Amino acid sequence: MLHPDIDHLSIWEVAHRWHDQDPNNSDPSTLPLPVQDMLRTITRMQYRHEIQVCNENGIVLKNERTLVDFEHYVDFGSSITEETTHEEINEKTGEPITVTVSTTYEDPENPLTDDERWERYQEFSERWLRRHAAATKDFPQCFKNRIFERQTLERVHINKSSVCELCEILKLPLPSFWFTEVERQEHQNKLNDETGDDEKDALPGRIKQDQIDKFWSKLADKQKHRVLCREIAQELWKASPNLSIADICKHEAIRRFGGGRYYTKPDTLRDWIKDLDPRPEGSKKGGRPRSS
Repeated sequence: MLHPDIDHLSIWEVAHRWHDQDPNNSDPSTLPLPVQDMLRTITRMQYRHEIQVCNENGIVLKNERTLVDFEHYVDFGSSITEETTHEEINEKTGEPITVTVSTTYEDPENPLTDDERWERYQEFSERWLRRHAAATKDFPQCFKNRIFERQTLERVHINKSSVCELCEILKLPLPSFWFTEVERQEHQNKLNDETGDDEKDALPGRIKQDQIDKFWSKLADKQKHRVLCREIAQELWKASPNLSIADICKHEAIRRFGGGRYYTKPDTLRDWIKDLDPRPEGSKKGGRPRSS
């Protein structure tokens, strides 16, 4: 078992140790299947922001789960900050102290339009996520194409708490190389309790509403818009199967209810829905929308 002070490892090492393989003597072209599967699982979940990504120093990179949502975003470039002070009593000393509170809100004299606010939010989001995006940009090669680039997989790390979270999400036992017997037993008891509750409360084939709500609350705005646009596109194509992708992307329902109006790059909406296009292959040409 690892020393308890070690709280992060490369995903290359974690996938190997998980299945009692030596990460130092491993050939990326002949990895054992269990190691391949674990690498594909971790990279997929990190790429999708389901679990945290760390750099080689163990620092957690900002991700969509820590990104402020659009509804609560405040653009500081068009905002006003006010400071107020009040007196409080220090709990330790009993002496009065002065507390300053800063409140930031958008300038009502110079309000942003929804489109302007969304554009600035998108720019803010890209800056917030840029290190995560750079670290995981090659991960689809791993989890989609089974290409295991050792240098990439050694450069990106995962911390101990994220491994625990992965095991909770996938209902897996904790790996013995990193967790004590007590920790593993407590984790297993928790899984057993959750499984018992789910079986007792849920009907076969049904998902409980609180599970749906929990899943939805974890999604970033862009992820929610993608889900909504895909659902709307499917309904539009059911009603009118001959509509082109361009027609769907320009449709009022996509723009208004799916959030499509916030995305000016022509490929964004197209990439979200192109696999749903029910038309024959020969009739799909020319369906790319123009940029707005």
